[in-house]
Amino acid sequence: MRSKVILFGAIAAALVLSMTQSRAADDVLGKIKERGELRIAGVLYRPLIAPRPNGQYVGIDVEVLKRMAADLGVKLNIINGEFATAVAGIAADKWDIVPAMCITDARKKVIDFSESYITIGATFVALKDNPKNLTTIASFNRPEVTFAVPSGSWSESVAMEAAPKATRKAFGQTTSSDLVQEVVAGRADAVVLDTPIQITLAEGAYPGKFRIVPGRNEPLDVKACKIGYGYMKGADKFGAYINSFLTKLRNSGELAKLNEEYMKPEMIKATK
Repeated sequence: MRSKVILFGAIAAALVLSMTQSRAADDVLGKIKERGELRIAGVLYRPLIAPRPNGQYVGIDVEVLKRMAADLGVKLNIINGEFATAVAGIAADKWDIVPAMCITDARKKVIDFSESYITIGATFVALKDNPKNLTTIASFNRPEVTFAVPSGSWSESVAMEAAPKATRKAFGQTTSSDLVQEVVAGRADAVVLDTPIQITLAEGAYPGKFRIVPGRNEPLDVKACKIGYGYMKGADKFGAYINSFLTKLRNSGELAKLNEEYMKPEMIKATK
């Protein structure tokens, strides 16, 4: 009998906790207005969001969220954070939004996401005058084509999936600039770069030198990162507000202007 009482008590407690969490999630928008503050996780993903040495954050997301805070009639508070703890921070009510996040099935089990407002996708990059005539996706998928890739990286997995027959020259600690230099120096035929961020840097360093396949604005249909705003699971009213606000910025052309302003090599490379 006692075990049944304990069991029923545990079930009741779980139901109460679930109902409490549900009510808390449903009232996120109200709490933000009551608090007078929209709390944002200060993660690092240039040029979407990045801190300057003085602690001030800059980037596309920062500008969007400034406008969102003003629309809500509250102030914006960017709290220093890391991607490793970003999802847990939402669950712990440390912040209301995590910007610059790839929408993944694993994350969607814990938090909810806005609609995607930018897609970071992979491209194949080679020299325009490459003698192996690398002009199509299929042309890269040959054993005589060598990709420079960081070992165990996202770009290596893209090369393996989209060009499995190609040869891969793997490196340990390296940067996209280092890999691009391998191609420029003729030590590799190709590299996988994301667009628009890494592509912007490569084209800024070597204007007119590269062929991008499928294209700068047409990434491969492999492991694309659709970026959205993460928020508390079940906060449907808040999610609907975020989506409507993004739609308004998109329709007005303001989101496109912010992308054009910040998607530049100087904004991606460093904080100043």
